[in-house]
Amino acid sequence: MAVRLHYLPGCCANCDSPEVTVKAPLYCSPQCRQSAELVRYVRACRRDGRDQLPDVDEAIRMRMAMVLGGGYAERERRVSPEVRDEVFRRARGHCEECGRAMDFEGTTGNPDAIPTIQHVHGDSNDLSDLKAFCRRCNMADAQSRLVPVEQGTPEATLAAGLRTRWTASEPLRLCDDDRQWNAIGRELTRSAREAIKISEDLDEAAADEDLPGFQGWTEQGTPIQEF
Repeated sequence: MAVRLHYLPGCCANCDSPEVTVKAPLYCSPQCRQSAELVRYVRACRRDGRDQLPDVDEAIRMRMAMVLGGGYAERERRVSPEVRDEVFRRARGHCEECGRAMDFEGTTGNPDAIPTIQHVHGDSNDLSDLKAFCRRCNMADAQSRLVPVEQGTPEATLAAGLRTRWTASEPLRLCDDDRQWNAIGRELTRSAREAIKISEDLDEAAADEDLPGFQGWTEQGTPIQEF
């Protein structure tokens, strides 16, 4: 018997909040989108055993920390290819923290040598705020900023909920389904936008009916008022 996964059209796929928009119809915030992405990623890793690899386990813990911190500012921190090239050129291909030669071609098999861009202060993409870091130094810097989650806090509740979702034998929400999400995501986005537009049209119609002297509607759909 097929299981119907949880999703409310016109609401956030991750938390059921109605605070979604036509522009972002599936999630109410970057934190919710990244939460769902994390659940799908961990479910996929658990299925093929990648979660047992040290670097993957570390990546999962870091992504969890970012979600619990309110989400990662992906758009603000997105660095253009031109700026990335300039940062790496300035660093002469070496990590500006430890001096390691970074593996740009992926030929060494050393994940610690993967080149990354480090934001020194805040989310600015100005060259003065960017440094070339190897993956190991990037992760070490991020870990140094982590704050332990205290029991009984909203963050602890969120963490427990995410773990429940990625350890469940079957996806609990439609957005948790790592196997099917790529196939259904676009269609879900389209149907969610339609649901939001219908809701907005109904709200607009209700507001028109509150106009002074409202008498009804014309054939063209505009309100008739009498004063």
